[in-house]
Amino acid sequence: MDETRRLRLGLVGCGIIARRHGGWLRHDPRVDWQVVCDPRPEAAESFRNEFATTAKIETDFAAALDRHSLDAVILCTPNAQHYPQTCAALDRGLHVLCEKPLALRREEIDDLIVRTAASGKIVSVAHQRRYLGAYRTARRELTERAELYGPIHAVQLYLCEGWSQSIVGTWRDDPTQNLGYFGDAGIHLIDVVHFVSGLQAERLYAVSDRRGCKVEVTTRVLIRWSGGVDGSAQFIGDAHHFREDIHFHGRAADLLIRDGRVLRCCDGRCEPIADPLPDGNPTTAWLDAIESGCPTVSPPEVARPILDWNQGVMASLRIDDWIDVDSSA
Repeated sequence: MDETRRLRLGLVGCGIIARRHGGWLRHDPRVDWQVVCDPRPEAAESFRNEFATTAKIETDFAAALDRHSLDAVILCTPNAQHYPQTCAALDRGLHVLCEKPLALRREEIDDLIVRTAASGKIVSVAHQRRYLGAYRTARRELTERAELYGPIHAVQLYLCEGWSQSIVGTWRDDPTQNLGYFGDAGIHLIDVVHFVSGLQAERLYAVSDRRGCKVEVTTRVLIRWSGGVDGSAQFIGDAHHFREDIHFHGRAADLLIRDGRVLRCCDGRCEPIADPLPDGNPTTAWLDAIESGCPTVSPPEVARPILDWNQGVMASLRIDDWIDVDSSA
């Protein structure tokens, strides 16, 4: 990025997630806010007043892109809008940071991969765990220090929080826009497994309960990961506390990611990794990538394994049987 000109930035969708991006950019001198957009003008005004005081307000996405000179846009809109809005932004020659999921169908993801490559622009998916120190440390452990753990033979996932208590009347409880807790919050864990170890789900069996909602709230999954690795996952979206556990069980030692801490377990003892890596965030990393011209660690390609997972779980729920997950490129 030219030091003499700041990045002309817009943001679409001024809800809770947008405020994370605003916070990460609050003191970044590379940003020149041009527009913030939300169909609720009061939400756009609140975001502008706190994070983007120089920005104009729009309530229509097309107007936000047509009426303002932009270099890049952050998309924090409902899931079903991500694909068409990313396409529209690329058609206007903009860099894009899109909240997850990038798209709801495989053909849409494949199209965005092709469009991104042809555009020369940086398109990044905001999988924030890929930038946090705990998950970067775990990735380093299973790659640069793999001999300490030996071959991985099982991966176990557990996630719970009070999710369903706040979704009634929102798009998250709409099955046309959201699959449920396993697809909304649970995709973070699936992405972490892929990011940290390179493993992907190849075969799975799922059971679920909607707990009175329109989407899946609790989901349990038996998994056969790539390379013959066994595993299971449990997502409880109507709990009363937050807990996240990701366990990689190796022949020589186990690697645990437990509520943001990374532990190495061997001979009955679990000890924190002595030299953890620092935290980053997807928004600052996206700006860095625009400056350097190099992709982030969450380009459009990372959306494929997650979509395969979501579709596999839903297919298993429909037929009450094991499903082969489509992990083809």
